[in-house]
Amino acid sequence: MKIWWQSSTPIHRLDDYRNTLTKNLNDLKRSDVEIHINGVDDGSMDLHYNSVVAVNNFGAGGVLNKIMQAGEQGYDAVAIGCFLDPAMQEAREVVPIPVIGLGETTMLMACMYGYKFSGIAFHAKQAQYYDRKAFEYGLAARHIPFGNLGIDFTQVQTAFTDPKEMTENFIRESKRLAAEGAEVILAACATVNAIIRRENITEIDGALIMDCNAVLLKTAEAVAELHRSIGLTSSRRMMYQGPQQDAIDKWKKIYGFRSAPQLKV
Repeated sequence: MKIWWQSSTPIHRLDDYRNTLTKNLNDLKRSDVEIHINGVDDGSMDLHYNSVVAVNNFGAGGVLNKIMQAGEQGYDAVAIGCFLDPAMQEAREVVPIPVIGLGETTMLMACMYGYKFSGIAFHAKQAQYYDRKAFEYGLAARHIPFGNLGIDFTQVQTAFTDPKEMTENFIRESKRLAAEGAEVILAACATVNAIIRRENITEIDGALIMDCNAVLLKTAEAVAELHRSIGLTSSRRMMYQGPQQDAIDKWKKIYGFRSAPQLKV
């Protein structure tokens, strides 16, 4: 089984994050699973701005382009390792394999482990985005507004070498959210989650701190197996109804999308 893990960042430039994430995923994966960690070919890390997220998602060499490459290269599933769920719904229209996102997957899973959930973003603007996503996914009645660490994505990177300030902020916000009724708390960023997992923070004031990256990986394995064994795939009735392949080929040229390299046999 081959799983394509897609970051919304140029992860090839983020050595601490990439190395920590790689170790975490390899420690957790099934023995028969290969994980290919990918980022966007290039892009800004100002991910609390919706405009930047949109360009990183849909530009040439961006998230959607990369997920389409996964479909062309014969991967069994795509795990979008970003809580924003970038290009997830659009990708489900145009690739035949399962595509799941960190935000939707862990919010839904949180509802199985507690009645009320919340999460912690790294920035207030991003927390607002996640609140909108919880509403979009039909979970408004189960969710408590997300907290945040009050930092930007570049500052998150420093926590790989000096995690004290970030983890203290995370614990403080978790205590506040638990006091508001959150039973499950999500580290609402794959990068933050990698650090929280490394620091072994699993419970705060009785609230479960869910390892979101682990949940995404194991769910990707499960949906890949369901697709392989019984052909389970996205409904094509309405939301994920997609264009014919000839139309896809035309707009790939229009927008300058990059073709996937051939698999080595």
